[in-house]
Amino acid sequence: MASIIESADNDQPSQSPSTELTQPDDVDYPAITATTPMSLSSVTAIHSRRSSIDDPQTELISTLRGQIQDLFTQVTQLNSKLVQSYDRVSDLEDDLHVNQSNLRQSTLKISQLELERTQHLSALNTGTLVERSNVVEELTRLMERATQEAAQRSSAESAKRNIETELEELAKDLFEGANGMVAEARYERFLSQQRAEESERRARDVEERLVAMQQEMRQLDKGKWVPRAGDLVKERKLMSSHVPYQEFLGFVGLLQRTVTQLYV
Repeated sequence: MASIIESADNDQPSQSPSTELTQPDDVDYPAITATTPMSLSSVTAIHSRRSSIDDPQTELISTLRGQIQDLFTQVTQLNSKLVQSYDRVSDLEDDLHVNQSNLRQSTLKISQLELERTQHLSALNTGTLVERSNVVEELTRLMERATQEAAQRSSAESAKRNIETELEELAKDLFEGANGMVAEARYERFLSQQRAEESERRARDVEERLVAMQQEMRQLDKGKWVPRAGDLVKERKLMSSHVPYQEFLGFVGLLQRTVTQLYV
């Protein structure tokens, strides 16, 4: 930036010849000597003539100074823009370097992926590698089959438990029924034995009574009466035509037939 400013300073005098101020030769200034008396009016006139001559020079100098200041401002702005452009170029170079590095890495990655793709396709063609979709499909089929088998096994086990429970209940009912039947049979047998014993006892009693009655009837048929100890002395007569007696004889005959059937 300093070099640019110096070049601007060095270039400035090159323009000065065209704008260099020279004192005009055609102006006649009155000679001022110590012996020449000057009036106030003459001095004022001289100053007015000099001020009229100095005004264009002053205006030109101020204009040139403004232009120089503008040039310095422009130079400063250009220097700032140049620095910014240098920074921008440096950033672009850095970005270019990074992009080139990324490009090289991407190229290497693409080469590796292409190699892997080639190997993958070769493995698929030779049967060494299996597609993921096929593996997933096979695993899904196996899982479904395992689930179905588990469900069937669960239902079979449930049915087996139900059958075992039913068998246990049936066996329990059968044992209870058998025990009840055995108990009933034993009870019936006990009752039958008691009835048989009671029938035998009654049959013996009836038989004894029948024997006694037959003896008495024989004696009655013979018309003989054998007095017993304790019998009344008064003679008694047996009325065979009496209805209760006939019923008694029928009952005795029934008992005889019953006893005969029991022994048979």
